[in-house]
Amino acid sequence: MVDWKKLAGILIETKISGPELVCAIAGIGLNVNLTAEQLPTGATSIFLVRKKRFSLEKTLSSILTVLEGQYKTLNDEKAVVGDWWEHCAHQMKPVIIETGNGKIRGKCVGVNPDGSIIIQTERGTVTVSDGTLRLDA
Repeated sequence: MVDWKKLAGILIETKISGPELVCAIAGIGLNVNLTAEQLPTGATSIFLVRKKRFSLEKTLSSILTVLEGQYKTLNDEKAVVGDWWEHCAHQMKPVIIETGNGKIRGKCVGVNPDGSIIIQTERGTVTVSDGTLRLDA
């Protein structure tokens, strides 16, 4: 997030067969050289923020270097969750999560070791493991 506009996101696609997870593919989406006309409402790009174009190859190389350095911490579940929460743009903010069962509105108050998010709603605390999250204006 830059000035409360989405710059990047984590993309996860899963295939489930019955009760079993067959596979999961994770990716990173980063808006590098996109113009305002090319972006959806509420999004930004490195180009718009820095007012210059960036080499996609150098940008990818930088990302991969950082990921390689962080790879060793992936076995430390507590460190991963703690780092995620420390840098979370939704931390203690009002959010709306659209799920297959409707919308959940509340304040983002934490994250569980399994990656599910903890939302404080008017009816109490709920844990959400799947959905599309956005800030509630």
